[in-house]
Amino acid sequence: MAIKRKSSSKKIYLAIILLVALIAASAAAIIAYQVAGVTVGVHVGDTFTYELKGFSNLTSIEAVETPGFSQLNDTDYYQVTIAGVKGTIVSLDTLWRFNNGTQTTAQQTIDLSNGNTTNANGFWPIYASNLNVGDLLRPKGFDGITVNASSVMDYANSSRPINYMHTGGESKLMTDPSGSTLRYDSIEIYFDKKTGMLESLIWVTDYNNPEMREVTTWTLVDTSVWAVQ
Repeated sequence: MAIKRKSSSKKIYLAIILLVALIAASAAAIIAYQVAGVTVGVHVGDTFTYELKGFSNLTSIEAVETPGFSQLNDTDYYQVTIAGVKGTIVSLDTLWRFNNGTQTTAQQTIDLSNGNTTNANGFWPIYASNLNVGDLLRPKGFDGITVNASSVMDYANSSRPINYMHTGGESKLMTDPSGSTLRYDSIEIYFDKKTGMLESLIWVTDYNNPEMREVTTWTLVDTSVWAVQ
């Protein structure tokens, strides 16, 4: 009997160790999720359609629009379709249709926790859902950009909470070896709080040499998630 009690005690001891390890692992997973603070608000099949516009002010006589900038005003629509969701990673299919009937398609994958993308030139203004003022847009990223304000946007048959962020910065154009050509970018973004998806964007870029300003705007005109107009 004594041997059996000893064997039973060992089993109980091992079970306690395994239970403690399991609790610790679960706690670590919960902490990691809380640190990430990311909830994806879009679903496979959701579509978001935008109107694109471009405005330029060529102050200097030597100023020339950035190559491709005029395409913005040749746009019929730009549509984003959610192709996949896995954890914090969202896959997108985009279709850029022009007024002459031609179109281009592309794919994008973005990690909402840190903003990392697979296509540097692809669509990127999508964020975690239910962010509040002061929350990081990319909880595991390094830019430190936060939600600046929240309000309510009225649509055709509904009102939805919307978040706002503004950021800007100065940089040197790498194409100018003298380093004297500077650009300053100012970006304002409104995005739907529930889905984290872009609602509207205003991107202003000022150049000093030669002096000019280019303004790009994106405006949501249709979505499968709610009635916009």
